Amino acid sequence: MKKLVSLLVAVMLLVSLSAVSLADEVVSEESGVLKMYGPGLFASVGEDGVTDVITGTHKPGYSVLVDRWNELYPNVQLVIDAIPWDNWKAAIQTAALSGDYDIIIHGNGNADFCLDMTDILAATPELSENLNFYPLRRNPENMTELRPYGISYTANPNAAVIDLDILKDYGIETPDKTWTRDYLMQIAATCTGTDPVTGKTTYGLSMNPASNAQKNYIILSRAFDNEIFEFSEKLADCKFNFNTDKTVQVLDYWKALGQYQSPDYAEGLDTVNAYTADNDIAIIWTDDLYSQYKKIVANGCVDRYMFLELPPVEAGSDIGLTSSNMADLNICIYKYTPQVELATKFLVFLSTDPVAQQWLIDTGSIPNNVKYASTIDMPAQYLDAITDIISTSPAGYNSSASKWYDSTWFGTLQSDVVSQSDLLLKGSITSGEMAEYIQGTVDSYLASLN
Repeated sequence: MKKLVSLLVAVMLLVSLSAVSLADEVVSEESGVLKMYGPGLFASVGEDGVTDVITGTHKPGYSVLVDRWNELYPNVQLVIDAIPWDNWKAAIQTAALSGDYDIIIHGNGNADFCLDMTDILAATPELSENLNFYPLRRNPENMTELRPYGISYTANPNAAVIDLDILKDYGIETPDKTWTRDYLMQIAATCTGTDPVTGKTTYGLSMNPASNAQKNYIILSRAFDNEIFEFSEKLADCKFNFNTDKTVQVLDYWKALGQYQSPDYAEGLDTVNAYTADNDIAIIWTDDLYSQYKKIVANGCVDRYMFLELPPVEAGSDIGLTSSNMADLNICIYKYTPQVELATKFLVFLSTDPVAQQWLIDTGSIPNNVKYASTIDMPAQYLDAITDIISTSPAGYNSSASKWYDSTWFGTLQSDVVSQSDLLLKGSITSGEMAEYIQGTVDSYLASLN
């Protein structure tokens, strides 16, 4: 009897402790299946995670997220179809037309298949009061309006990674956030050649990868305050002003910077030794900052590098603000899902749950949640640039919707910028020819709408 009483007391104690541990967590009784589709972080880490073969840095897979979701929603099955970035927009369109999914990962690149979340955000303070910014797109029913078609779960500010050793070898003063476009060009030119200390061949610059060349255009277009759109309510009535002297000036600057990149840039092979002691590039543009910082730490090179905002805008309403591009990884609710409420709960979970937020940090991502973004521990020479870019990014601006660029509604604009800039940097076309070609393709697209 004494043994039985002792056992019962022990069981009651365990139950009591479990109740305390779950006191702040409501376990949902909802049931069903929530299906997700798309590219991004889910695909890059996979279900079981990935380990960098060079640094040994491990990124946990999304099974961590699924396990946590199952604790809170044990009767709701989470099905994740994670796809690579190759042809992702076309793949999402096909998936959306099938009607089989509730959530589109990185879906607001196809905003016409995603739910306008203006009303949901107004009714969901867990999201509206905790996130730094949203993935905005033009409202197809009124192109003068920007609307949130989803939520951003990571913040991806685009900045420069500076190799302080290479600059020191060439006798270049370390730039700060007040540096100019001219000084950027000067550093890139000076550091392309033979390092006077090590004797190694070095290159002044690696811009964002050629496969994402539109990010370079966004940065430079903003830096020059090159407004290329006049928006009207109807898409067909919007005006596209690309074939201008200002655009040619932007493209000429881009082409000049291209002289100081490695010949391996076009193939994406120039950054093989980046963030290591064998790095040979003075300045690298990237929007994967926290992940690269982890590599720098793993390689024992923390004192060798720093992050820096890209040069300030020199004209227009944003004068003085960094030209750094603010990107994200976002997640959206499928426009026609019957499970809007449950899908919204997943967005809240991904954006606010402590386990989910730690998973983002462990994958090398910067959470878009204000509270958890502040928990990332980095020295000031790295963190200050990130903080400045996020805190000064203009309201209503992101990498895909602005007066300088729009990736959603204007036909083949993005793919044309990528393909034509490749020809530009190779010297196959002039800046004027690129401007004229892209003006023609977008004009043809807008004319077709009528």
